[in-house]
Amino acid sequence: MKNLESKILILIYLVSNFAYGQIKFGAKAGVGISNTTVVHGISKDRIGLVVGGVAKYQLSTRSEESYLQAEILYTNQGEYSLDLENKKYKAYIDYINIPIMYKFYFDNQGSDFFIETGPQIGFVISDNIDPLGPEANNNVLKKFDLAINAGIGYSYQRKYEFNIRYGIGLIDTYGYNISNNDINRSSLLSFSVTYFFN
Repeated sequence: MKNLESKILILIYLVSNFAYGQIKFGAKAGVGISNTTVVHGISKDRIGLVVGGVAKYQLSTRSEESYLQAEILYTNQGEYSLDLENKKYKAYIDYINIPIMYKFYFDNQGSDFFIETGPQIGFVISDNIDPLGPEANNNVLKKFDLAINAGIGYSYQRKYEFNIRYGIGLIDTYGYNISNNDINRSSLLSFSVTYFFN
């Protein structure tokens, strides 16, 4: 009986502890500067949209500094190249990215700076890719990407947040490479604003 009571008390504690951790939902929008290495000889960054939703969960019941933030983002990524006649050769990829970020605020106050880091998985939803080489075609694009992100930002009253984030791909974006030793690694530098509803 005592063993059962202790288990119930532990369960109540865990549930109450989880319930205390507030979940806040929000919307994020911004711009991203992206590239993919060694796709073209001379590569130019693509500037595109970053937009989606976020959910932030408070990890600690004793402070309001540590959070886990999950996001679902639509992002324009890729790069392009120009030939001598300024003809554009595109390698544009649109992703649904799902980053899971650990977020740490420097203070418990409503307005303060924060840092963040975490992994991300991305799924290709569309692409616009010109031929990459004599033996390449549009089918060489891999349908998902893995990346690691890090960023810094400022929170105003924990309602409006301004964020700079950089992400670097961990796997090959294409099955085609200019050189056997090269990796088509994605990258994205984003500038965004998040608004939390509650």
